[in-house]
Amino acid sequence: MAFIYKLVGFDRKTERLAAAYDIPSALVESAREIAGIASRPEIVGDWPLTPRQAAAIADMIDQRIDLGCQDFALEPYETESRSA
Repeated sequence: MAFIYKLVGFDRKTERLAAAYDIPSALVESAREIAGIASRPEIVGDWPLTPRQAAAIADMIDQRIDLGCQDFALEPYETESRSA
């Protein structure tokens, strides 16, 4: 099973998804290290991030994020492995 990862932000008032940023495959391991999950098996759901972790990942992928209104997580998505 292969995964891609996104930095996702949830609106604090509505708890709805407000932002999603792809993490390039070359940076996934660094993002997992920042999140503190590099040594763990693949996660299956959102991994909550501290504001410092979210900012570090956002800087790494060259994105601006709203730490004042959103809570962030690292989220894995399973890639399509079956051929059509």
